Amino acid sequence: EEKQVILGIESTLNVDDHLRILDGVGSPAVKVYYDVANMHYAGYDIFAEMRRLGRDRICQIHVKEYDHLLGQGPIDFPKIRDVLGEIGYYDWLIIEAATVKGRSVVDCYRDNQKYLRSLFPTGKTA
Repeated sequence: EEKQVILGIESTLNVDDHLRILDGVGSPAVKVYYDVANMHYAGYDIFAEMRRLGRDRICQIHVKEYDHLLGQGPIDFPKIRDVLGEIGYYDWLIIEAATVKGRSVVDCYRDNQKYLRSLFPTGKTA
């Protein structure tokens, strides 16, 4: 804490287990590094989980859709944007492994960035 370093926990634990860990550690320097795709595919309600964690317990968010470009798979990114706005999250969204076969990595990341900028045109959530 005194060095102002945040430790982000990325896991496939549910929100109750994450909260137990965070409460047990008891430090504002330990937060959840929330991965929307991992949690979606683990079967969790990602919107309810992000609401329960709240702004103060999320340090960063991974955005990906596994075998799809962002916005072309099963994850509802406009709803994610809305939930992030509800909880006041205006920090990092990290594009992770969001590529598809037959397309270059550069083209995929360019399209993913374009999609995110269309959802977050001001850099802020809705």
